[in-house]
This record gives sequence, structure tokens and C-alpha cells, in this order.
Amino acid sequence: MAQQSDENEDKHSLLSARKADIIDKHVGRRLRDRRRALDLSQQDIANILSISYQQVQKYESGQNRVSAGRLYLLAHIMQTEVSYFYEGLPAGDEILSGRITDMDLIIPELETLPNVSVRDALSDLVRAIKESKITTS
Repeated sequence: MAQQSDENEDKHSLLSARKADIIDKHVGRRLRDRRRALDLSQQDIANILSISYQQVQKYESGQNRVSAGRLYLLAHIMQTEVSYFYEGLPAGDEILSGRITDMDLIIPELETLPNVSVRDALSDLVRAIKESKITTS
């Protein structure tokens, strides 16, 4: 009985970590997009926040979570609302229910690839895989 409880806790913590990861990556992607739109470098942001540019990289990749206080400062620095960083995030119930898949996260990332022909080919491939998963489910 205790073993089953431990397995359920492990599964719950894994799902929770994955859900947080989805949000962290989305916020990081929005941070990167806004920084680029303002023509700021990672070093520019790092200097303002008195952190390393590597830390900015980790925020943008979703590897490290941006704290609420730091996100508030970033919004101020980047002349936007805190809500900007959450725009386009899938609805909470989709994230919480686990209906968001890795494919749902990959497709928007493809749009950031610099080589158009590679981006288009990969986008087509990912969409084909996603559609095949839908028809076989």
C-alpha cells in the first residue's frame, strides 16, 4: 500500500514539474521575443538586473524560473505588462489536465529557426506526426 502511494506521489510530482516546465518555457520565449523586439541584447538585460548574461539565457530557455519580483522588473524594463509574458499560454485546464503535448510546444519553437527552408521542412514533419497521432488515437 505504501509503495502505491509513493508511486502516485512520484507520478504527481513528475506531472507537476512538467506543467511548470511548460509555463517556464513559454515565459522565457516571450521574454526573448520582447527583448529582441526592443533590440536589446542578453547582456543589456543582464547589466540592468545585475546578473550574468548566462542567467538571462537560462530564463529565456525556461531552464531557470523567473521569480515574480524579477518578472515584474523585466516588465517595467521592457515597457510592457507582466501579463504580456503569459499571453498565448494554453488555458490552465489544458496544462493541468496534461492535454498539452511536447508537439504543442515544439511547433511554436520552429518559427524561431533562422533558415526558412529548414523551418518549413521541420514544421511540415512535426505537423504530419501530430496529425498521425490524432488519427491513430
